[in-house]
Amino acid sequence: MGWIEGLNDAMDYIERNLEGDLDVARAARLAACTEGQFRRMFSYVAGIGLGEYVRRRRISCAALDLSRGERVVDVAMRYGYGSPTAFTRAFRDALGVSPSEAKRPGVRLSLFPRLSFSLTVTGAEPLSWRVVPRGGMRLVGVSLPCGPSEAGVLAQMGDEGRRELGRFWGGASRSGSIEALLALADGSGPEGILGVNVSEGGESSYRIAVASAAEAPRWADEIHVPAGTWAVFDCTGPCDVATAEHYRRIFSEWLPSSGYELAGDVSLEVYPRGDFSSAGYRSEIWMPVVRRPRG
Repeated sequence: MGWIEGLNDAMDYIERNLEGDLDVARAARLAACTEGQFRRMFSYVAGIGLGEYVRRRRISCAALDLSRGERVVDVAMRYGYGSPTAFTRAFRDALGVSPSEAKRPGVRLSLFPRLSFSLTVTGAEPLSWRVVPRGGMRLVGVSLPCGPSEAGVLAQMGDEGRRELGRFWGGASRSGSIEALLALADGSGPEGILGVNVSEGGESSYRIAVASAAEAPRWADEIHVPAGTWAVFDCTGPCDVATAEHYRRIFSEWLPSSGYELAGDVSLEVYPRGDFSSAGYRSEIWMPVVRRPRG
């Protein structure tokens, strides 16, 4: 089964379970990836966090039910709201009217449609990539917890998220953490300072790190990345926008036609020394992959 077919099977599963308990891990398995990668991929391709998408779809379906005359309390319970008050607040935030008002004839309502995925020819510049086998890596760095992955679009996608990442990198630079980490780098992983995305279940984090076997400073932490195969993509441009655009293209253009699928919950951004804001700045994205089964 192809990547696009798997994504659409996952969307079918989500649509069938809007009224009940939604198992995101099961949806991810249909898309042949982990829950963390599924949440992350969805946010880049769809431009909206998975949790927010599900919330909007439930509110849209609730609006249709209310327009047919169903009781507010029944609709609220159907779509997982513990009280009519919570449902009313969410409904008004999404549609600008209360559930009771939505029952009146002639009230204008908005519908957030079901998403589906397709492979299209965009005419964009080709993506430069290569496959790199790599042994296990120990990464030492400082982390920025991003909270629940379902809370919204992941950090790199939204303007506020990019500003937060910029503040994180700026603070690490001013404090001397980046130079201190670079002094620990020992060539056991990609060369340069690394941006490390970790998506495990419903939680995500972002690290500034290096590959090193040296003892971690007291102000740093460490993670271990298992051996595997990585698809490595070349990025050119200011890193705060080029990285996000390349992630979007990897998920929406490369994966559907590559014959590979995602293999883990960690991806790496590799930043050599240089001017991060330059139009000619060159960086890399490392994505863990395995060959997609045939048939």
